[in-house]
Amino acid sequence: MTNNPRVTVLMSVYDSEKFLREAIESILTQTFTDFEFLIINDGSKDSSLKIINSYKDPRIRLISRANRGLTFSLNQGLEIAKGEYIARQDSDDISVPERLKKEVDYLDTHPSVALVGSNYTVIDDNGDTLTTTTVFTEPNDLKLTQITCNQYGHGSIMLRKSILKKTGLYDKSVGYVEDYDLWTRISRVADIANIEESLYLYRRNADGVTRQNLDLQIQQTFAVRDKAFRHFLKHRGQYKVLHYHPGGERYRQRKAVLYRDLAYLYRSVDRPLGGICMMMLATLLEPLNRKNYLSIISILYKPRFDRWEYEFL
Repeated sequence: MTNNPRVTVLMSVYDSEKFLREAIESILTQTFTDFEFLIINDGSKDSSLKIINSYKDPRIRLISRANRGLTFSLNQGLEIAKGEYIARQDSDDISVPERLKKEVDYLDTHPSVALVGSNYTVIDDNGDTLTTTTVFTEPNDLKLTQITCNQYGHGSIMLRKSILKKTGLYDKSVGYVEDYDLWTRISRVADIANIEESLYLYRRNADGVTRQNLDLQIQQTFAVRDKAFRHFLKHRGQYKVLHYHPGGERYRQRKAVLYRDLAYLYRSVDRPLGGICMMMLATLLEPLNRKNYLSIISILYKPRFDRWEYEFL
């Protein structure tokens, strides 16, 4: 490993023995090799530390200490990372062999983009495929969509370390959605993007922290969402609401969901005109979708708010 690697791969580990070898080896076997692998053992009580120490690859840089939590560990890693680019990797997930190369190539050729992720494949504990995401990929779409929901798999991202001087690090106060909050802050000062190809395997682990606290995570997600919407209302000119990126029927369906969710948020702050405008855009994209017309009626006549279902992209 050089003293100035292009990339720092950052992974926090806490009691991850079950899938840790797969996660580590998926990074060590990347086709792109100019990286340091910064592993923070966050006070694991199982055999995680022993597993990490069994690897003698010089690119591994290990920090082992008492437990301080995920957000503390990630911020520690961001502060000491040597790479120009920082890639995340979770300790129970898998990166496909060309992930780092493709993300480095993307950032190298798109200097206005500070954050890039990819679609990702959801797998179960056995490694069997459950589904593959269809996230938005284009910067203008993503800047707008980040208001309503997170479009990134946390472990799939790579970012420019330099952008953190403008945004700060992860915010512990937002809880389990520290990634959604940071990506949204980055989107306000730089372009963000996703690669359409699935480059990451995200393990839906029943023992994972966010799975165990799903209700709280949803509550915290909505708190970040509402904060992002307030920023949108105050800085409306920064967002290209009318932007359309040709992408076929599936793209039109997803963009219509985005507009319906923005209409919902306009309605929640008693700004019906904005809601109607969003619903007109949704209807242009999906003129045969009954939801659009019911939502327009809901805005105009204000029936019980819980009749309008918020849609997660």
